[in-house]
Amino acid sequence: MRKPWFTCMWLALVSLPAYAGVPAESFQLLEPVHDGAGHALELKAPDGRLVPVARPYHGPLESRVRAVLASGVAEMLPAIDAQVRRVGSHPASCPSLGNGIAIYISDEDGGFARKDLYVERAPGRPAFCQDYFIDITLDRASLEDGLFEEVLAHEYGHVLLRRLLGPVPPTPSRQPHSVFTVTDPVTAFDEGFGIQMQPLAARMTVTPGFRARVEGRSAASAADLWLSRRETWVRETAVPHNDFVFAPAPPGENGDAYARWLAAETSLPADPCHLKSGDQMMASEGVAATFLYRLLDVGADSKAVAHRYAQLVQVLAHVGKWPAQAPLVALVRAWGEVYPGEKDDVTRLFLDVTYGATASMALHDQAEQLSCIGARGALTGFVPALKAYRRALAKLDARVAAGQTALDAALGPSLWLADPDVRIAEQPWSVERKLPLVVDLNTADEPALRLLLGDRLLAAKLARARRQGPFASLDDASRRAALDGDQQALLQHLASLYRALPDFVRR
Repeated sequence: MRKPWFTCMWLALVSLPAYAGVPAESFQLLEPVHDGAGHALELKAPDGRLVPVARPYHGPLESRVRAVLASGVAEMLPAIDAQVRRVGSHPASCPSLGNGIAIYISDEDGGFARKDLYVERAPGRPAFCQDYFIDITLDRASLEDGLFEEVLAHEYGHVLLRRLLGPVPPTPSRQPHSVFTVTDPVTAFDEGFGIQMQPLAARMTVTPGFRARVEGRSAASAADLWLSRRETWVRETAVPHNDFVFAPAPPGENGDAYARWLAAETSLPADPCHLKSGDQMMASEGVAATFLYRLLDVGADSKAVAHRYAQLVQVLAHVGKWPAQAPLVALVRAWGEVYPGEKDDVTRLFLDVTYGATASMALHDQAEQLSCIGARGALTGFVPALKAYRRALAKLDARVAAGQTALDAALGPSLWLADPDVRIAEQPWSVERKLPLVVDLNTADEPALRLLLGDRLLAAKLARARRQGPFASLDDASRRAALDGDQQALLQHLASLYRALPDFVRR
């Protein structure tokens, strides 16, 4: 049941935390129970899934872990989690752990928000724990360079969303999610929410190694050229600066279609003359992360940040379930419902971050032209263009505030296409291609369309036609791109193949 706005405001105020000393029970540190062969033990949950068996962790790094948990962004999490548990409509049950945040220190590659495990308080007596927990790896290096606290913050973001909105529903896109990629609106919101906590963790850290890494003072290492390390860096730096509203530079024409697609999926947003469309922005976890970071990270005062998160919890509890369309737009609208006095400011922030692209194709194009002029240093053109853009943005803001233009007026429907014979890898570094490529005709870039369609000219025609705005339907795409009968039939066939695919739930 939705609560009146003044009740939500009161709950947010009384939820403000005091951080003096984080009780040990606020974080439940767990480690795997091993079988006789030394493997991490798993048991079947009531629904048949294999889940870990864990016991309390009291290893050699416990005191150092708890020192990290009592500082920086981690220090805020127990109070946030307590509020989430109070107001959320998706309760958990774990008597053996109480209400602390469970951290499972994995033997293997961690970094996941997971649900359900068994907890052994006494050997051989596992108790089922129906709750979310953070699966993470631990060593001295990750404590010293801040990676542990950064991953912890990211994964807790996923825990928060699942407590308030429930399990993430099946999503259409299959490609590896990344701050560089365009996937689908639900995946983008979920991952963007976790990502926005990483620059916050970087700003609030008291860990010297983390601070040195963020400020570029840590020792140079060729290992930093690896994709995942590059991505961590741009999450910390490019997200706050809103770089991901821009498209990546198109890959060269040389190379096979898969190599071009992979290059586009892993490239920095380096083209200042091309903004993502509104639909692409809503499916970009980088854009989602920027908006959420700017919405929630309101200054140096940790209590002000905590208050903002307390407000967010109330807003998400008001939403209550995963929105079917554009969760970012749904969040902005819900914020205005819960906190009417902040409706205009939050809406304006959203329009600022997205350059109005979800509400007006014309303003998107105007911002794109302004960026291109500015990037080339054309001062005589930039100054008048900037003034004109600001006037147009203010006009759009006023129209949205007055209810004359919808915040999502320029978004199109999802037009999903797939071909089970065109397969992609689960991760960029994976050799085997197991998953079908699935694309939305209203968000896919030219390399993705070329890989799916197997036709360079057809991909270019569709990408060019969409520059005038999102397609209303497959028939609209066929008409605007001047497709022949065979090409129209191909789009309809790929849409039917997508509908026949089984549901896909990301880990």
